[in-house]
Amino acid sequence: MADRRRRERLQHVLRGWNAFERRLQGRPIQWVLTDFDGTLAPIRRHPDQAGLSGASRAALQRLMRDVGVSVAIVSGRSISQLRALVRLPGAVYIGNHGLEMSGPSVRFVHPGARRARPVLRRIAGQLRRALRDVPGSLVEDKGLSLSVHWRRVRPSDVEQFYRKLKNVLAPWVRRRAVRVARGKRVVEIRPPVVWHKGSAVEWLMKRSGSSKSLVIMFGDDRTDEDAFRAVNRCFGISVYVGRRPGGTAARWRLDGPREVRVTLQRLWGHGHGHTG
Repeated sequence: MADRRRRERLQHVLRGWNAFERRLQGRPIQWVLTDFDGTLAPIRRHPDQAGLSGASRAALQRLMRDVGVSVAIVSGRSISQLRALVRLPGAVYIGNHGLEMSGPSVRFVHPGARRARPVLRRIAGQLRRALRDVPGSLVEDKGLSLSVHWRRVRPSDVEQFYRKLKNVLAPWVRRRAVRVARGKRVVEIRPPVVWHKGSAVEWLMKRSGSSKSLVIMFGDDRTDEDAFRAVNRCFGISVYVGRRPGGTAARWRLDGPREVRVTLQRLWGHGHGHTG
């Protein structure tokens, strides 16, 4: 019941398209920012199984080519992973929850994240040893952060998974050597810096001078909430993707990646009509 009330509070982009399109009036769309897993592409049981559909890639390409929109992929994955999965020349890639950025005229790696790399390598080794007898767990070293996936862990093993995870991480957290955050069936281990997707989005907006243009952000995870708040502060449009919005800062919603693709196609139609 609570989830239903939250869904009703957020207006659905496609079912309320006329109202959404009114929000687009008077300000050209400068940026479309989107998470990858669960937003552009469905979440898979193993991160290597994810992929971007040709239709979604084409929708982004048309926005960039025909409407002049800049596109940024904002993800917890590393930039090298994102480039291989998305394959969108001209896009900006924001990886590791904002700790690294790369694209046209954009090069950024957070210095604190670079300094934390030796510690993260040690933690990754400790976690792999501790979790090797928890089937389905996966420790992913993304260079500037770690992801510990438990999507494939049996329900009967989840308690054991978290106990072992806590035993490894607790000493490092007490020393403030890392920060820990939860996503959708994943635990993120990051450098001890106050920097997240929202920080990266604000950095990018200031650099590109987007104060008078429109920014749209799509995301599905709690790690996207900082980015939603950053976009809201610059009077942009924040769109939660999924059927269980919880206490999201987003102002609009879509049900899944297929609806994100349809929305991108409609944005092209809107922008192309105004630029043509």
